[in-house]
Amino acid sequence: MTTIEDIKRQVLEPYQNHRQLSIKEADTISLELLDLFSQSDCNDKETLKYLANFLTGEMYNDLMEERNLNKKCGYPSCTRSQSRVKDPYGGNAVATRFLQENNPYAYLSQFCSKFHYRCSQFYEVQLTDEALFVRSGVHLNDDIQGKAPKLQDVTLLEEMMQGEEIKQHDVAAIIKGIGQLHINREGEKAEVQEEVQKDLSDWLSQIKIAEKANPHPLGDFFEEKG
Repeated sequence: MTTIEDIKRQVLEPYQNHRQLSIKEADTISLELLDLFSQSDCNDKETLKYLANFLTGEMYNDLMEERNLNKKCGYPSCTRSQSRVKDPYGGNAVATRFLQENNPYAYLSQFCSKFHYRCSQFYEVQLTDEALFVRSGVHLNDDIQGKAPKLQDVTLLEEMMQGEEIKQHDVAAIIKGIGQLHINREGEKAEVQEEVQKDLSDWLSQIKIAEKANPHPLGDFFEEKG
């Protein structure tokens, strides 16, 4: 299991003397993270959130593929293997592509369960496509970086589904994510996309929204800012 401290010590430590990464340094960090998490898993939710600071959507897909090759569920915090490790049509590219495009259970060849499939999608849509080398200071330790917030502010779907009360703006973030997941993806049929949206909507209905006992008369914005 890999922690935030492991990432800092094993991957980021050589780059603490400057705020701006070079393209080569950013590529090296990306490759080392890919290698690390293709063989290990995030120790906790905070590690998975921290990892988002260094990922793009493309790199995340590469990571899922590498984890699958190592017989691991594509979701970086999962310790299990995908449900269908062996491809019964192995070597037949035409059959494999057909199944990926038409089989509603194709995700089982990448993930341990439908839940982690949905968690992974929700995580992915929050990742930026901005190159790592332009994310100034994101690799620095907190004592060097200061109190500046991290680039990514990721919400995990599993946190929302634990039955804990959450604020209305957190629910809004989930709804936004569901909308993004409905964007057409290459190789994914409309029926599969509709199933994604329905499942997430069903899970969303289980969430309890916390109401403040004495809310500000002008709303949360004025309460937080004023």
